[in-house]
Amino acid sequence: MLGFIREFQTDFMLFFQGICLIIAFLTLFTKSLSPRRRNAIILLEVYAAVYLASSRFYYLYKDYTDTNFWPLVRTAKFLDYFFCLAILLCFNLYLKDLFKNEAGLKKNPKLIYVGDAILVAGIVMLIVSGSKGFYYYWDANNVYTHGPGFFVQYFFAVPPMLIAMICVLRHYRKFPRSIRIPIMLFLLIPVIMAVLQLVTKGIAFAVLSTAGMDIVLYVFTILDMNKKVERAHRLEIEMMAKYQKELEETVALRTAELRDANEKVEHLLLNILPENVARELTEDPDKTISQRYPNATVLFTDVVDFTKISDSMSAEETVKMLNNLMTLFDERSRKEGIEKIKTIGDAYMAATGLTEDMDNDGAEKMIMFAKGLLSDIEEFNKTSSVKLKIRIGINSGELVAGVIGKTKFIYDIWGDTVNVASRMESSGTAMKIHVSEATYEQTKDLFEYSDKAKMDIKGKGSMITYYL
Repeated sequence: MLGFIREFQTDFMLFFQGICLIIAFLTLFTKSLSPRRRNAIILLEVYAAVYLASSRFYYLYKDYTDTNFWPLVRTAKFLDYFFCLAILLCFNLYLKDLFKNEAGLKKNPKLIYVGDAILVAGIVMLIVSGSKGFYYYWDANNVYTHGPGFFVQYFFAVPPMLIAMICVLRHYRKFPRSIRIPIMLFLLIPVIMAVLQLVTKGIAFAVLSTAGMDIVLYVFTILDMNKKVERAHRLEIEMMAKYQKELEETVALRTAELRDANEKVEHLLLNILPENVARELTEDPDKTISQRYPNATVLFTDVVDFTKISDSMSAEETVKMLNNLMTLFDERSRKEGIEKIKTIGDAYMAATGLTEDMDNDGAEKMIMFAKGLLSDIEEFNKTSSVKLKIRIGINSGELVAGVIGKTKFIYDIWGDTVNVASRMESSGTAMKIHVSEATYEQTKDLFEYSDKAKMDIKGKGSMITYYL
Protein backbone atom coordinates (compact mmCIF):
# COMPACT_ATOMS: atom_id res chain seq x y z
CA MET A 1 0.00 0.00 0.00
CA LEU A 2 2.79 2.42 0.96
CA GLY A 3 4.64 1.49 -2.21
CA PHE A 4 1.57 2.31 -4.28
CA ILE A 5 1.19 5.71 -2.59
CA ARG A 6 4.91 6.45 -3.00
CA GLU A 7 4.76 5.58 -6.71
CA PHE A 8 1.66 7.62 -7.54
CA GLN A 9 1.80 10.40 -4.94
CA THR A 10 2.79 13.03 -7.52
CA ASP A 11 -0.28 12.05 -9.55
CA PHE A 12 -2.44 12.39 -6.43
CA MET A 13 -0.91 15.83 -5.84
CA LEU A 14 -1.76 16.93 -9.38
CA PHE A 15 -5.31 15.61 -8.98
CA PHE A 16 -5.84 17.38 -5.64
CA GLN A 17 -4.24 20.52 -7.05
CA GLY A 18 -6.83 20.67 -9.83
CA ILE A 19 -9.69 20.11 -7.38
CA CYS A 20 -8.44 22.89 -5.09
CA LEU A 21 -8.18 25.38 -7.96
CA ILE A 22 -11.69 24.47 -9.16
CA ILE A 23 -13.05 24.92 -5.62
CA ALA A 24 -11.34 28.32 -5.33
CA PHE A 25 -12.90 29.38 -8.64
CA LEU A 26 -16.39 28.18 -7.63
CA THR A 27 -16.14 29.81 -4.19
CA LEU A 28 -15.32 33.10 -5.87
CA PHE A 29 -18.91 33.19 -7.24
CA THR A 30 -20.65 31.83 -4.14
CA LYS A 31 -22.91 34.56 -2.74
CA SER A 32 -24.42 32.72 0.23
CA LEU A 33 -21.22 32.68 2.30
CA SER A 34 -20.09 35.62 4.41
CA PRO A 35 -17.27 37.62 2.74
CA ARG A 36 -14.71 36.62 5.40
CA ARG A 37 -15.50 32.91 5.15
CA ARG A 38 -15.55 33.03 1.35
CA ASN A 39 -12.14 34.74 1.31
CA ALA A 40 -10.79 32.23 3.83
CA ILE A 41 -11.88 29.26 1.70
CA ILE A 42 -10.48 30.81 -1.49
CA LEU A 43 -7.12 31.40 0.20
CA LEU A 44 -7.12 27.91 1.74
CA GLU A 45 -7.73 26.28 -1.64
CA VAL A 46 -5.24 28.48 -3.52
CA TYR A 47 -2.57 27.96 -0.86
CA ALA A 48 -3.26 24.22 -0.88
CA ALA A 49 -2.87 24.17 -4.68
CA VAL A 50 0.48 26.01 -4.47
CA TYR A 51 1.50 23.76 -1.54
CA LEU A 52 0.78 20.71 -3.70
CA ALA A 53 2.55 22.22 -6.72
CA SER A 54 5.73 23.04 -4.79
CA SER A 55 5.79 19.65 -3.05
CA ARG A 56 5.15 17.84 -6.34
CA PHE A 57 7.98 19.76 -8.03
CA TYR A 58 10.32 18.85 -5.18
CA TYR A 59 9.51 15.14 -5.33
CA LEU A 60 9.80 15.08 -9.12
CA TYR A 61 13.16 16.87 -9.40
CA LYS A 62 14.99 16.37 -6.07
CA ASP A 63 17.12 13.58 -7.57
CA TYR A 64 18.01 15.41 -10.79
CA THR A 65 21.72 16.09 -11.26
CA ASP A 66 21.15 19.07 -13.53
CA THR A 67 22.26 22.04 -11.47
CA ASN A 68 19.80 24.33 -13.28
CA PHE A 69 16.96 22.70 -11.34
CA TRP A 70 18.45 23.12 -7.89
CA PRO A 71 17.40 26.74 -7.26
CA LEU A 72 13.86 25.72 -8.18
CA VAL A 73 13.97 22.60 -6.01
CA ARG A 74 15.22 24.61 -3.05
CA THR A 75 12.50 27.22 -3.59
CA ALA A 76 9.89 24.46 -3.77
CA LYS A 77 11.07 23.07 -0.45
CA PHE A 78 10.93 26.49 1.15
CA LEU A 79 7.35 26.95 -0.13
CA ASP A 80 6.46 23.59 1.45
CA TYR A 81 7.21 24.96 4.89
CA PHE A 82 5.85 28.44 4.15
CA PHE A 83 2.40 27.37 2.89
CA CYS A 84 2.00 24.86 5.69
CA LEU A 85 1.99 27.85 8.09
CA ALA A 86 0.06 30.10 5.69
CA ILE A 87 -2.76 27.51 5.44
CA LEU A 88 -3.04 27.42 9.23
CA LEU A 89 -3.31 31.24 9.28
CA CYS A 90 -6.18 31.04 6.73
CA PHE A 91 -7.82 28.33 8.79
CA ASN A 92 -7.78 30.68 11.80
CA LEU A 93 -9.46 33.29 9.60
CA TYR A 94 -12.14 30.71 8.80
CA LEU A 95 -12.57 29.94 12.53
CA LYS A 96 -12.94 33.64 13.39
CA ASP A 97 -15.89 33.88 11.05
CA LEU A 98 -17.42 30.75 12.60
CA PHE A 99 -17.03 32.11 16.12
CA LYS A 100 -18.77 35.34 15.14
CA ASN A 101 -21.54 34.13 12.83
CA GLU A 102 -22.18 30.55 13.95
CA ALA A 103 -21.24 30.54 17.64
CA GLY A 104 -22.66 34.04 18.09
CA LEU A 105 -19.66 35.39 19.98
CA LYS A 106 -19.35 39.17 20.15
CA LYS A 107 -15.55 38.85 20.25
CA ASN A 108 -13.28 36.10 18.97
CA PRO A 109 -11.40 34.08 21.64
CA LYS A 110 -8.12 35.77 22.59
CA LEU A 111 -6.28 32.46 22.26
CA ILE A 112 -6.93 32.42 18.52
CA TYR A 113 -4.87 35.60 18.18
CA VAL A 114 -2.08 33.95 20.18
CA GLY A 115 -2.13 31.20 17.54
CA ASP A 116 -1.88 33.86 14.81
CA ALA A 117 1.15 35.41 16.52
CA ILE A 118 2.91 32.04 16.77
CA LEU A 119 2.28 31.33 13.08
CA VAL A 120 3.59 34.75 12.01
CA ALA A 121 6.67 34.20 14.18
CA GLY A 122 7.08 30.80 12.53
CA ILE A 123 7.05 32.37 9.06
CA VAL A 124 9.68 34.92 10.13
CA MET A 125 11.78 32.12 11.67
CA LEU A 126 11.43 30.11 8.46
CA ILE A 127 12.75 33.01 6.37
CA VAL A 128 15.68 33.45 8.73
CA SER A 129 16.38 29.71 8.75
CA GLY A 130 16.46 29.67 4.96
CA SER A 131 19.76 31.56 5.01
CA LYS A 132 21.16 30.08 8.24
CA GLY A 133 20.35 26.41 7.66
CA PHE A 134 18.77 26.10 11.09
CA TYR A 135 15.79 23.98 9.99
CA TYR A 136 17.40 22.34 7.01
CA TYR A 137 20.26 22.82 4.58
CA TRP A 138 21.69 21.41 1.33
CA ASP A 139 24.96 19.55 1.52
CA ALA A 140 27.78 19.63 -1.02
CA ASN A 141 25.92 17.12 -3.16
CA ASN A 142 22.72 19.25 -3.06
CA VAL A 143 20.98 16.71 -0.84
CA TYR A 144 18.25 17.99 1.49
CA THR A 145 19.41 17.52 5.09
CA HIS A 146 17.72 18.28 8.45
CA GLY A 147 19.37 21.10 10.37
CA PRO A 148 20.02 21.26 14.11
CA GLY A 149 16.75 23.07 14.77
CA PHE A 150 14.59 20.90 12.53
CA PHE A 151 12.14 19.97 15.26
CA VAL A 152 11.77 23.60 16.35
CA GLN A 153 9.57 24.20 13.34
CA TYR A 154 6.94 21.93 14.87
CA PHE A 155 6.65 24.38 17.74
CA PHE A 156 5.38 26.97 15.26
CA ALA A 157 2.89 24.58 13.63
CA VAL A 158 1.52 22.24 16.31
CA PRO A 159 0.72 24.72 19.16
CA PRO A 160 -1.45 26.96 16.93
CA MET A 161 -3.40 23.84 15.91
CA LEU A 162 -3.81 22.83 19.56
CA ILE A 163 -4.91 26.37 20.45
CA ALA A 164 -7.48 26.30 17.63
CA MET A 165 -8.70 22.92 18.86
CA ILE A 166 -9.13 24.25 22.42
CA CYS A 167 -11.11 27.25 21.14
CA VAL A 168 -13.33 25.00 19.04
CA LEU A 169 -13.97 22.55 21.89
CA ARG A 170 -14.98 25.39 24.23
CA HIS A 171 -17.75 26.40 21.83
CA TYR A 172 -18.22 23.04 20.12
CA ARG A 173 -21.99 22.78 20.55
CA LYS A 174 -22.57 26.26 19.18
CA PHE A 175 -21.34 25.17 15.75
CA PRO A 176 -23.61 23.39 13.23
CA ARG A 177 -23.18 19.61 13.29
CA SER A 178 -22.17 19.59 9.65
CA ILE A 179 -19.17 21.85 10.46
CA ARG A 180 -17.96 20.24 13.72
CA ILE A 181 -16.55 17.08 12.11
CA PRO A 182 -14.49 18.68 9.29
CA ILE A 183 -13.02 21.24 11.72
CA MET A 184 -11.77 18.53 14.03
CA LEU A 185 -10.54 16.45 11.10
CA PHE A 186 -8.68 19.48 9.72
CA LEU A 187 -6.90 19.87 13.05
CA LEU A 188 -6.20 16.18 13.78
CA ILE A 189 -5.52 14.45 10.46
CA PRO A 190 -2.56 16.61 9.28
CA VAL A 191 -0.88 16.24 12.71
CA ILE A 192 -1.23 12.48 12.58
CA MET A 193 -0.03 12.42 8.97
CA ALA A 194 2.96 14.64 9.81
CA VAL A 195 4.02 12.18 12.50
CA LEU A 196 3.53 9.32 10.03
CA GLN A 197 5.61 11.19 7.48
CA LEU A 198 8.52 11.33 9.97
CA VAL A 199 8.65 7.56 10.21
CA THR A 200 7.84 6.89 6.56
CA LYS A 201 10.44 8.34 4.24
CA GLY A 202 9.60 9.57 0.77
CA ILE A 203 5.81 9.99 1.16
CA ALA A 204 4.31 13.50 1.55
CA PHE A 205 1.54 12.51 3.95
CA ALA A 206 1.35 16.01 5.49
CA VAL A 207 0.87 17.70 2.12
CA LEU A 208 -1.73 15.24 0.84
CA SER A 209 -3.69 15.21 4.11
CA THR A 210 -3.70 19.01 4.37
CA ALA A 211 -5.01 19.38 0.82
CA GLY A 212 -7.54 16.61 1.43
CA MET A 213 -8.81 18.32 4.58
CA ASP A 214 -9.10 21.61 2.68
CA ILE A 215 -11.36 19.86 0.18
CA VAL A 216 -13.38 18.13 2.93
CA LEU A 217 -13.80 21.46 4.75
CA TYR A 218 -15.17 23.06 1.59
CA VAL A 219 -17.60 20.19 0.95
CA PHE A 220 -19.01 20.34 4.48
CA THR A 221 -19.17 24.14 4.35
CA ILE A 222 -21.23 23.98 1.15
CA LEU A 223 -23.47 21.30 2.66
CA ASP A 224 -24.04 23.51 5.69
CA MET A 225 -24.68 26.50 3.46
CA ASN A 226 -27.21 24.50 1.41
CA LYS A 227 -29.01 23.45 4.58
CA LYS A 228 -29.19 27.06 5.69
CA VAL A 229 -30.45 28.18 2.30
CA GLU A 230 -32.98 25.34 2.29
CA ARG A 231 -34.03 26.24 5.84
CA ALA A 232 -34.29 29.91 4.87
CA HIS A 233 -36.38 29.00 1.81
CA ARG A 234 -38.58 26.75 3.93
CA LEU A 235 -38.97 29.52 6.49
CA GLU A 236 -39.74 31.97 3.70
CA ILE A 237 -42.33 29.58 2.27
CA GLU A 238 -43.86 29.13 5.74
CA MET A 239 -43.92 32.88 6.25
CA MET A 240 -45.45 33.38 2.81
CA ALA A 241 -48.04 30.70 3.56
CA LYS A 242 -48.78 32.35 6.91
CA TYR A 243 -48.95 35.76 5.25
CA GLN A 244 -51.21 34.34 2.53
CA LYS A 245 -53.47 32.78 5.15
CA GLU A 246 -53.60 36.03 7.12
CA LEU A 247 -54.24 37.92 3.89
CA GLU A 248 -57.02 35.52 2.93
CA GLU A 249 -58.54 35.86 6.40
CA THR A 250 -58.27 39.65 6.16
CA VAL A 251 -59.80 39.63 2.67
CA ALA A 252 -62.57 37.31 3.90
CA LEU A 253 -63.19 39.59 6.88
CA ARG A 254 -63.19 42.73 4.75
CA THR A 255 -65.40 40.98 2.19
CA ALA A 256 -67.83 40.01 4.95
CA GLU A 257 -67.77 43.57 6.29
CA LEU A 258 -68.30 44.94 2.78
CA ARG A 259 -71.11 42.42 2.21
CA ASP A 260 -72.72 43.45 5.50
CA ALA A 261 -72.35 47.11 4.57
CA ASN A 262 -73.83 46.46 1.13
CA GLU A 263 -76.68 44.52 2.69
CA LYS A 264 -77.35 47.41 5.07
CA VAL A 265 -77.27 49.90 2.19
CA GLU A 266 -79.47 47.62 0.12
CA HIS A 267 -81.87 47.17 3.03
CA LEU A 268 -81.95 50.93 3.52
CA LEU A 269 -82.59 51.52 -0.17
CA LEU A 270 -85.35 48.90 -0.20
CA ASN A 271 -86.97 50.73 2.69
CA ILE A 272 -87.02 53.84 0.53
CA LEU A 273 -87.39 52.52 -3.02
CA PRO A 274 -88.96 49.58 -4.83
CA GLU A 275 -86.51 46.71 -5.48
CA ASN A 276 -86.18 47.25 -9.24
CA VAL A 277 -85.64 51.01 -8.76
CA ALA A 278 -83.05 50.44 -6.04
CA ARG A 279 -81.16 48.03 -8.34
CA GLU A 280 -81.17 50.52 -11.22
CA LEU A 281 -79.91 53.36 -9.02
CA THR A 282 -77.17 51.12 -7.58
CA GLU A 283 -75.93 50.21 -11.06
CA ASP A 284 -76.20 53.77 -12.42
CA PRO A 285 -76.55 56.53 -9.78
CA ASP A 286 -76.86 59.24 -12.46
CA LYS A 287 -79.71 57.53 -14.28
CA THR A 288 -83.09 59.31 -14.36
CA ILE A 289 -85.67 56.92 -12.94
CA SER A 290 -89.16 57.36 -14.41
CA GLN A 291 -91.82 54.93 -15.61
CA ARG A 292 -95.43 55.09 -16.80
CA TYR A 293 -97.77 52.36 -15.53
CA PRO A 294 -101.06 51.79 -17.41
CA ASN A 295 -103.11 50.30 -14.56
CA ALA A 296 -101.92 51.01 -11.04
CA THR A 297 -104.02 51.22 -7.89
CA VAL A 298 -103.38 53.93 -5.29
CA LEU A 299 -104.52 54.04 -1.64
CA PHE A 300 -104.69 57.00 0.71
CA THR A 301 -105.56 56.71 4.38
CA ASP A 302 -105.86 59.46 6.97
CA VAL A 303 -106.60 59.59 10.71
CA VAL A 304 -109.97 61.25 11.41
CA ASP A 305 -109.71 64.42 13.55
CA PHE A 306 -105.98 63.94 14.01
CA THR A 307 -105.34 67.64 14.67
CA LYS A 308 -107.88 67.69 17.52
CA ILE A 309 -106.45 64.44 18.96
CA SER A 310 -102.82 65.63 18.82
CA ASP A 311 -103.67 68.91 20.56
CA SER A 312 -104.42 66.96 23.73
CA MET A 313 -101.12 65.03 23.58
CA SER A 314 -97.48 65.92 24.03
CA ALA A 315 -95.19 65.96 20.98
CA GLU A 316 -93.46 62.79 22.19
CA GLU A 317 -96.78 60.99 22.71
CA THR A 318 -98.02 62.10 19.30
CA VAL A 319 -94.90 60.86 17.49
CA LYS A 320 -94.91 57.59 19.44
CA MET A 321 -98.57 56.95 18.61
CA LEU A 322 -98.07 57.70 14.92
CA ASN A 323 -94.93 55.55 14.80
CA ASN A 324 -96.75 52.56 16.33
CA LEU A 325 -99.64 52.96 13.89
CA MET A 326 -97.50 53.39 10.77
CA THR A 327 -95.31 50.45 11.83
CA LEU A 328 -98.42 48.23 11.77
CA PHE A 329 -99.26 49.52 8.28
CA ASP A 330 -95.65 48.99 7.10
CA GLU A 331 -95.57 45.41 8.35
CA ARG A 332 -98.82 44.64 6.54
CA SER A 333 -97.62 46.27 3.30
CA ARG A 334 -94.44 44.18 3.44
CA LYS A 335 -96.34 40.92 4.02
CA GLU A 336 -98.93 41.58 1.30
CA GLY A 337 -96.55 42.98 -1.33
CA ILE A 338 -97.93 46.51 -1.31
CA GLU A 339 -95.55 49.33 -2.24
CA LYS A 340 -95.52 52.01 0.43
CA ILE A 341 -94.93 55.37 -1.24
CA LYS A 342 -94.69 57.73 1.72
CA THR A 343 -96.32 59.16 4.83
CA ILE A 344 -97.42 62.78 5.00
CA GLY A 345 -98.12 63.63 8.59
CA ASP A 346 -100.87 61.23 9.64
CA ALA A 347 -101.62 60.24 6.02
CA TYR A 348 -100.38 56.96 4.52
CA MET A 349 -99.94 56.51 0.76
CA ALA A 350 -99.43 53.15 -1.00
CA ALA A 351 -99.68 51.69 -4.49
CA THR A 352 -99.90 48.37 -6.34
CA GLY A 353 -99.95 47.29 -9.94
CA LEU A 354 -96.71 49.10 -10.68
CA THR A 355 -96.13 47.01 -13.76
CA GLU A 356 -96.48 47.42 -17.48
CA ASP A 357 -99.05 44.61 -17.51
CA MET A 358 -102.51 46.13 -17.95
CA ASP A 359 -104.28 43.05 -16.57
CA ASN A 360 -102.76 42.90 -13.11
CA ASP A 361 -104.35 42.08 -9.76
CA GLY A 362 -103.27 45.31 -8.10
CA ALA A 363 -106.82 46.48 -7.38
CA GLU A 364 -107.75 43.19 -5.65
CA LYS A 365 -104.57 43.25 -3.56
CA MET A 366 -105.20 46.85 -2.53
CA ILE A 367 -108.77 46.09 -1.35
CA MET A 368 -107.44 43.23 0.76
CA PHE A 369 -104.76 45.54 2.11
CA ALA A 370 -107.34 48.20 2.98
CA LYS A 371 -109.46 45.64 4.85
CA GLY A 372 -106.33 44.65 6.77
CA LEU A 373 -105.70 48.29 7.72
CA LEU A 374 -109.16 48.48 9.30
CA SER A 375 -108.34 45.33 11.27
CA ASP A 376 -105.04 46.92 12.37
CA ILE A 377 -106.90 49.97 13.67
CA GLU A 378 -109.23 47.77 15.68
CA GLU A 379 -106.27 45.92 17.22
CA PHE A 380 -104.47 49.19 17.86
CA ASN A 381 -107.48 50.62 19.72
CA LYS A 382 -107.62 47.62 22.05
CA THR A 383 -104.33 48.65 23.73
CA SER A 384 -104.30 52.41 23.09
CA SER A 385 -105.74 55.00 25.42
CA VAL A 386 -106.57 57.08 22.35
CA LYS A 387 -109.12 55.49 20.03
CA LEU A 388 -108.51 56.20 16.36
CA LYS A 389 -110.56 56.03 13.20
CA ILE A 390 -109.32 56.26 9.63
CA ARG A 391 -110.70 57.05 6.20
CA ILE A 392 -109.49 55.01 3.21
CA GLY A 393 -109.68 56.04 -0.43
CA ILE A 394 -108.71 53.92 -3.44
CA ASN A 395 -108.49 54.63 -7.18
CA SER A 396 -107.08 52.75 -10.18
CA GLY A 397 -105.68 54.01 -13.47
CA GLU A 398 -102.63 55.28 -15.29
CA LEU A 399 -99.86 57.08 -13.42
CA VAL A 400 -96.20 58.05 -13.64
CA ALA A 401 -93.61 56.96 -11.02
CA GLY A 402 -90.03 58.09 -10.53
CA VAL A 403 -87.24 59.25 -8.23
CA ILE A 404 -86.91 62.93 -7.44
CA GLY A 405 -83.55 64.50 -6.52
CA LYS A 406 -80.01 63.17 -6.02
CA THR A 407 -79.71 63.61 -2.24
CA LYS A 408 -82.40 62.56 0.24
CA PHE A 409 -84.29 61.39 -2.83
CA ILE A 410 -87.80 59.99 -2.69
CA TYR A 411 -89.79 57.62 -4.87
CA ASP A 412 -93.10 59.24 -5.79
CA ILE A 413 -96.08 58.86 -8.12
CA TRP A 414 -98.03 61.48 -10.09
CA GLY A 415 -101.09 61.77 -12.23
CA ASP A 416 -104.85 62.16 -12.11
CA THR A 417 -105.13 58.64 -10.67
CA VAL A 418 -103.25 59.80 -7.58
CA ASN A 419 -105.36 62.94 -7.21
CA VAL A 420 -108.61 61.00 -7.43
CA ALA A 421 -107.41 58.46 -4.85
CA SER A 422 -106.69 61.37 -2.50
CA ARG A 423 -110.19 62.74 -3.11
CA MET A 424 -111.70 59.31 -2.40
CA GLU A 425 -110.06 59.41 1.01
CA SER A 426 -110.94 63.01 1.89
CA SER A 427 -114.60 62.56 0.84
CA GLY A 428 -114.98 59.14 2.46
CA THR A 429 -116.47 57.97 5.74
CA ALA A 430 -114.57 56.93 8.86
CA MET A 431 -113.73 53.22 8.98
CA LYS A 432 -115.05 52.72 5.45
CA ILE A 433 -113.23 51.86 2.22
CA HIS A 434 -114.22 54.39 -0.44
CA VAL A 435 -113.34 53.39 -4.04
CA SER A 436 -113.65 55.00 -7.44
CA GLU A 437 -115.61 53.50 -10.31
CA ALA A 438 -112.35 52.39 -11.97
CA THR A 439 -111.40 50.27 -8.94
CA TYR A 440 -114.97 49.00 -8.61
CA GLU A 441 -114.99 47.73 -12.20
CA GLN A 442 -111.83 45.67 -11.58
CA THR A 443 -113.07 44.14 -8.30
CA LYS A 444 -116.89 44.04 -8.44
CA ASP A 445 -116.89 40.27 -8.99
CA LEU A 446 -114.60 39.71 -6.02
CA PHE A 447 -116.10 41.90 -3.28
CA GLU A 448 -119.50 43.22 -2.22
CA TYR A 449 -120.06 46.95 -2.60
CA SER A 450 -122.79 49.36 -1.66
CA ASP A 451 -124.99 50.80 -4.36
CA LYS A 452 -123.32 53.35 -6.53
CA ALA A 453 -123.63 56.95 -5.50
CA LYS A 454 -122.94 60.19 -7.23
CA MET A 455 -120.68 62.43 -5.22
CA ASP A 456 -119.37 65.91 -5.87
CA ILE A 457 -115.61 65.46 -5.78
CA LYS A 458 -113.51 68.58 -5.32
CA GLY A 459 -111.71 69.41 -8.53
CA LYS A 460 -113.42 66.55 -10.44
CA GLY A 461 -117.09 67.40 -10.26
CA SER A 462 -119.73 64.67 -10.02
CA MET A 463 -118.29 61.13 -9.84
CA ILE A 464 -119.74 57.66 -9.24
CA THR A 465 -118.14 56.01 -6.21
CA TYR A 466 -118.68 52.94 -4.02
CA TYR A 467 -118.10 51.77 -0.46
CA LEU A 468 -116.89 48.27 0.23
